[in-house]
Amino acid sequence: MPSRHSGSIRLFSVFGIDIFLHWSWLIVAVIQYEMVRDLTDPIGHLATYISLFGIVLLHELGHSLACRSVGGQADQIVLWPLGGIAFVRPPQRPGATLWSIAAGPLVNVALVPLTMAVWFFVIGETGQSDWNRLQLYVASITAINVMLLVFNLLPIYPLDGGQIVQSILWYFIGRSRSLMVTAAFGLFCAVVIGIAMLMMGDYWLVLIAVFIGLQAWRGMRVARVLSEMDAHSYVERDPWN
Repeated sequence: MPSRHSGSIRLFSVFGIDIFLHWSWLIVAVIQYEMVRDLTDPIGHLATYISLFGIVLLHELGHSLACRSVGGQADQIVLWPLGGIAFVRPPQRPGATLWSIAAGPLVNVALVPLTMAVWFFVIGETGQSDWNRLQLYVASITAINVMLLVFNLLPIYPLDGGQIVQSILWYFIGRSRSLMVTAAFGLFCAVVIGIAMLMMGDYWLVLIAVFIGLQAWRGMRVARVLSEMDAHSYVERDPWN
């Protein structure tokens, strides 16, 4: 995960939130263009790639604005090749955290009928027999948004779905235990998926699995620290000790 401002270029600010682009995004964009340069519509593929990050940006803005709505802090978003990162700090309550996490996928849910409506409008205006560049572009954006929604809702930490599960479990077993459970499951899934994708030769998904595994491992370490802090706090409050 890129750290704040580390190797990032500030693009603009929206709602007081600074939007940064990590330098590695530009390298991957060039690689993507070289891969599709010999195709019939390289500009269309490049426009689709850029639009993908437009959807990611809206998703991350959903996290940031939701976090602010419950009294949390959110002032920076970084876009990089594996998606986007909203640096949010919601109040340490399960409900506030749940809303801050769930708002991201809810943006994608809201975009589904919008992109579908645009797609049907374009089809109606241009006809269905001969798909043109605009039809392919709108269809691609519609499919990408749905795939991002499904992917992010997988119950694998640190994906949004895994963090939603962690926030719900927080109500019942506490913050540290819920984080430990979901992070451990996320690490297990990352290892299984990484090995499977490596055997299939899909190295891009292997990279994603490695990222998920590293973040899940980090989550487990944070859970241990939180557990130790909770135990220390309990000892201090215990009048018999």
